[in-house]
Amino acid sequence: MEFPRPPRRDVRIDISALIDVVFLLLIFFAVSTTFLESTGLDLELPSADTSAAPESRDVTVWIGEEGNLRFDGRDLQLADLETDLKAALEQAERKFVVIMADRNARLERVVQVMDLARKSGAVGLTIASKEPSSDAGH
Repeated sequence: MEFPRPPRRDVRIDISALIDVVFLLLIFFAVSTTFLESTGLDLELPSADTSAAPESRDVTVWIGEEGNLRFDGRDLQLADLETDLKAALEQAERKFVVIMADRNARLERVVQVMDLARKSGAVGLTIASKEPSSDAGH
């Protein structure tokens, strides 16, 4: 006697819920990501093997190739920089100043800004640089 076989079920895994979750996560990360747009000068930073990204809470001064200064989103003269630096350093958690100078900026201007930062109450200075590219011939 031959017994009837039960009908074979077609086994499928429904992944539509998984796809919905992945798209929701993608949308969440895309919306919650903050994009840092620097309002500084167009600089070509010098390279250094030990460079590190400055912390965002540090006070940053940009020095252009021609010696022009930019601080807090606006262009300044050297005489106005000291008062603005004092005000910014009083409100800052860390009393560090990051100097982002173009690689062709005059050393004299960089030293002047370093001196003003020290007079304004900075406890530390960092000169920003970029990591050397791998095709630099090292």
